[in-house]
Amino acid sequence: MEFDPRINAQRVTAYADLRAVLADPVTFSSRNMTGPQVAAVAAMMPPEQRRLLELMSSLNAADGTRHARIRAAANQKFTPTAVRQMADTIRERARTLLDELPEEADFVSQFAAPFALGVVGDVLGVPEADFPLFREFVAPVLELTSGEEVSERVLGSYFAGMNEFCAYFARSNAFRGGQLSEQERLSLCLAIVVAGTDSTTNMLASMFLRLDAKERRLGGVVEEVVRLDTPFIGFFRTATCPVSMGGVKIAEGDHLFLDYAAGNRDPKVFTEDFDPGRPSVPGHLGFGHGPHYCLGAQLAKLEGRIVAEELLDRSSEVAEQPGDVRYRRHLISHGPAALRFRPGQRRG
Repeated sequence: MEFDPRINAQRVTAYADLRAVLADPVTFSSRNMTGPQVAAVAAMMPPEQRRLLELMSSLNAADGTRHARIRAAANQKFTPTAVRQMADTIRERARTLLDELPEEADFVSQFAAPFALGVVGDVLGVPEADFPLFREFVAPVLELTSGEEVSERVLGSYFAGMNEFCAYFARSNAFRGGQLSEQERLSLCLAIVVAGTDSTTNMLASMFLRLDAKERRLGGVVEEVVRLDTPFIGFFRTATCPVSMGGVKIAEGDHLFLDYAAGNRDPKVFTEDFDPGRPSVPGHLGFGHGPHYCLGAQLAKLEGRIVAEELLDRSSEVAEQPGDVRYRRHLISHGPAALRFRPGQRRG
C-alpha cells in the first residue's frame, strides 16, 4: 500500500488487502466511491448542482441497508432467468451490427460501444431511436471521473448532460413502483447506463485482442480478460474509523483507492499468463467482491461469450499490431481507445 498524492488516497494493491476492504463496508464506506476530488467539488456546490453530482452516488456509493434496498430493486433486471432470456436478443444484436459494418472498421466505436449501449437500452426499456442520447450521458461522467483536474468546462459538460439525463429518465418507467426515491431511481439508471456501456465496451475490445480461433473455453476467456485487462481499474473507499492495513495506519476519513487491476496480478495469488482454464478459486476482483459485487456480472459474461462466438464464426481479424493499439487514459476505465478490425462474413 502506498499513498498516491495525485488522487489523495492510499492505493491498495495487494489481493488479500483488497478482499478485506471489500468485505468490510462498515469500516470502509463506499460514500465517496468516485473519489475525494469529486467529493470536494460537490461540497462546494449549491443544492441543485450538488444533487446532479450525487447522481453518481447510487448503488455503488451506498452502504448498509440503503445499499441493500437499492440493490434489491435493481436485481429484478439481472436475475439468472432474466439474463438467460436476453441471450437470443443479444446474439441478434451482435450479428446485425457485424453484418452492417464495412470490410474494415473500428471495433470500439462501430461495434462494441453501440452493442453494449443497445443491451443496456434493452434492460432499461429504452427505444432504439433514443440510444444515441446515451453517449451524451456517459461521456461527461467519464470525463469527470478521469482523475484529471475538474475544470469549469468539465463541470459544465457534466451538468448539461445530467440535466438532459434527468429530463429523459423522468419519463421512464424503469425501476418505478418500488421503494426507491426519485433521486435513487435516477441514480440507479445512471449507474447501469455508465457501467453497462463503458465497462462492457472495454471488456469486449480487450477480449477481441485475446481471442484465439483454437480456444473453445470461451467462458474462461471472458473471465481471464476481466482479470488481466480489468475494464474498471478500481474504485475508492473512505475509512469510517482509525484502522491499520498492510502496516499502514489509516485515519478516520482517509481515502483508499482499491486497485483491482493490481490485485488481479498479485504474484502471491496469480501468474501473469493468460489461462482460460484457470480455476475459479481464488476468484479475481474484476467484478469486485463482497456486497458490491458487480450487479451485471452475469450479463457481462453472457455478452462476452456471445460476441466471442460471433467473432470466431466470422474469422474476424484485428487489423493492427498489438503494440500499435492505443489505450484510454483514465483513472478508472481501462480499454483500447480504438481498434481497427476486419469483421469477416458469417458462415452459412
